[in-house]
Amino acid sequence: MMLIRQINKKFFVKKRYFNSKLLISAEKDNKSYIWCFFDSHFGLQRKNFYYFHHLYTSYWDYSKEHGPDHWQEIWEFKNCQSPIDIIKQNIEYDNSLKPLELITKPIQINARNLGFNISFLADNFKSLVLCGGPLKYNYAFREMHFHWGEVHKGKCNLGCEHTFNGKRFAAELHVVHWNTDLYETDMQAMRSKDGLTVIGLLIDASDMYEENKEFNVINETFKKVLYPNDHTIINISPYFLFPLCVQNYYTYSGSLTIPPLSENVTWVLIPDPIRISFNQLRSLSITHSVEKNSQQKARHLSTESGSTIITNNFRPIQPLNNRIVRSSFKNLI
Repeated sequence: MMLIRQINKKFFVKKRYFNSKLLISAEKDNKSYIWCFFDSHFGLQRKNFYYFHHLYTSYWDYSKEHGPDHWQEIWEFKNCQSPIDIIKQNIEYDNSLKPLELITKPIQINARNLGFNISFLADNFKSLVLCGGPLKYNYAFREMHFHWGEVHKGKCNLGCEHTFNGKRFAAELHVVHWNTDLYETDMQAMRSKDGLTVIGLLIDASDMYEENKEFNVINETFKKVLYPNDHTIINISPYFLFPLCVQNYYTYSGSLTIPPLSENVTWVLIPDPIRISFNQLRSLSITHSVEKNSQQKARHLSTESGSTIITNNFRPIQPLNNRIVRSSFKNLI
């Protein structure tokens, strides 16, 4: 075994921190392995395993060295990747597409700083069911998160993942669901056919827009999870920013936009962006990618300012590769 890198890191489980030593090694078969050693034993619940899985088992980030340009060197999905540019000539109107059926009741959600994003994870993975629209099965809400760009020296790096005829917005919300008809657990669904559906909501920001009062819930939550492993519990509907009736949308077959880039996602994109003020967008960039008082650089991210702030966490546009984007409405972009 040849040791490539050693990282000493703390991991938060059951209200206490555990010291760990993370070893990234290379073997003779040219494969890389990650070994994680803790200073004591502990029980790991499923919701904690979710965060452990993201933080430890895959060495990827948004930096130039380990960012999106290098992900497919490890994860070899290449045919149906996301995000894409929604181009008018690639859209087909489908009159069989029905409105999405959303259950908008508030549920308990665990918000946590993952070091590269803020995750809003359902406390109960079967509490809200999504159906209708282009979906052949029932899907349950699992997690939601945002992608946004850096605000630096009065300029905004537009951080939306999907684009529309090349136009990019300030940010994008992804609401992730898993197939409860075909699979017993969310982990099975994540690696299986028709396992996931993600609703994408675009976010437009300007200093000309008034403050979006609903969005303040997100800004206030970010303030409570400033550093990695910080977490808090909120009670909201994951669809509270959505229109009351989702009749107009685009849909296509794609992938997760972060590793492992699994190509088992039915995407539903709402074309009309919500509006937030520029200050609200700036307030997304207050969380950190390293622990408080740490001397580490921001290894997860690529920022102009060189700060440890979580930002620029979006993937570039991927090839369409002859896929068809369907529309539920005729008034195309």
